[in-house]
Amino acid sequence: MAMRNLGRECHVSNAELSPSGFFEPTAAGFVPFEAARGPWGPNMIGGQGLTALAAREVERRCPFDPAGCRLTLDFVAPSSFAVVATRTELVRSSNRVALIHLELRQLDRVVVRGSALFLRPSETDQPDGEAWTPPTDFTPPPTGTTTPAPMLSSAGYPTDWSASFADHRNNARKRLWTSTMVPAVSAEKATPFTRIATLAEATSFVANWDGNSVPFINVDVTHLYRMPASDGLGLESNGQHAADGIAIGSATLHDEFGPLGVSSVTAVANTARRVRF
Repeated sequence: MAMRNLGRECHVSNAELSPSGFFEPTAAGFVPFEAARGPWGPNMIGGQGLTALAAREVERRCPFDPAGCRLTLDFVAPSSFAVVATRTELVRSSNRVALIHLELRQLDRVVVRGSALFLRPSETDQPDGEAWTPPTDFTPPPTGTTTPAPMLSSAGYPTDWSASFADHRNNARKRLWTSTMVPAVSAEKATPFTRIATLAEATSFVANWDGNSVPFINVDVTHLYRMPASDGLGLESNGQHAADGIAIGSATLHDEFGPLGVSSVTAVANTARRVRF
């Protein structure tokens, strides 16, 4: 899922629906492809590209096949459209969890700092009882109607799924569905973990799009979930709370079998460079 910034209007171009990856690995680090260019400026790497790369790197350090994860990323400095170096550290590994710290750096400056807490599956230690769970009526687009571009639903949910941003220029609750996810690195297949991490970064979009523009840029993203079990993945806004130029938004993550986790973002106003869809 790649969106290109044209002035301050953001569009999905046909040439970008199936790019080979966000980055190319080299001896110097990861060189961004055009798909990694972000909507907030022509000389910045977008949050989805950085998130995909971060997810790839921490997953490669995990010493077991995880059943779930909490990934937290802080975008601590603006990125430039330039090579990215990565650093990971396995801080703890036990019979239940693995904690990995991460840095993405450009020119010896940290642009993203984060941590991943991976959880081992447990087939014998599932407690009895059932706590209250919020109801959900999330309905993906009908089978056979999906497109390579991400699909949206808003005021006419669940019958208004479309790939046209213009169809959803309203302030109703936003939902997003996609079966196509750009891999972090060219020629690699995106894993379920990197796919859901990349999608979760779009929480700022579904929570902060007021129907005209996204006037907030997220400075972090956190998501907690089980691993997805389908190609199709969805994101449903749980709303935004904003005051004094600061917004907090959250969303529920879905696959074809139901809810699989939650994601949240903190964002700061950037009205001079707001992105219009």
